[in-house]
Amino acid sequence: MNLYTQNEFYFSADEAYSFHIGITQRLHARHHQTFRHVIDEVPLDIDGVKSISRRLNSAALELNDVSAPEDIQSIGLTCRESLIELAGVLAQGNPELLKDHGLKAADFKGIAKAVISIYAAGRQNSNLRKRCRNLIEAAWDQSSEVVHSPNKNVPDAKICLLFTCSAVSVIQNIFLKYLGFDSEPRCPECKSMDYDISDGANPDEFILICNSCGHETSIAQEI
Repeated sequence: MNLYTQNEFYFSADEAYSFHIGITQRLHARHHQTFRHVIDEVPLDIDGVKSISRRLNSAALELNDVSAPEDIQSIGLTCRESLIELAGVLAQGNPELLKDHGLKAADFKGIAKAVISIYAAGRQNSNLRKRCRNLIEAAWDQSSEVVHSPNKNVPDAKICLLFTCSAVSVIQNIFLKYLGFDSEPRCPECKSMDYDISDGANPDEFILICNSCGHETSIAQEI
């Protein structure tokens, strides 16, 4: 899945050099003409937590109607409340987490980092754990700054929302790794993960048929 859409643009050196108030005003006007739902820019699949989904979708729409510093602070508050709610969901799914780590129910950073250690355990995931923890820190710290500062702007609020959505999505995806996606079958010939499954010659086996190279692999079912 692509994290970013293909129609993103970047400033050239000349554009960056000549970036002044007139360009700022034109970009601001164009932003409102071509507004794109900010949540569409990150993979976010949180159907299991409907209230968080509603919060973040509402905040994304509010980005298109900012007229005062309070509007930006409100988006930051929504992001922070969403992270706190996520912490509650994680603690609920891991009942001993708070007790074992001496954490409070609203400690998003502490709970998220503890969950990352559980879902992405092992030496092979050490770099992943570090990156995930950095993202958790960024999401929480950015939301706190946006909430408490009257000097933030629309890009600050958008970054806050992107960090929050990404933090939620990262927690989900390391959970999928924890469930066993790391051991998902691959074709031994071409390493493709695109395959069909058919019954084997015996009741206790099945055949993986690679859709890329056609190689067939017999795998015994685990009872």
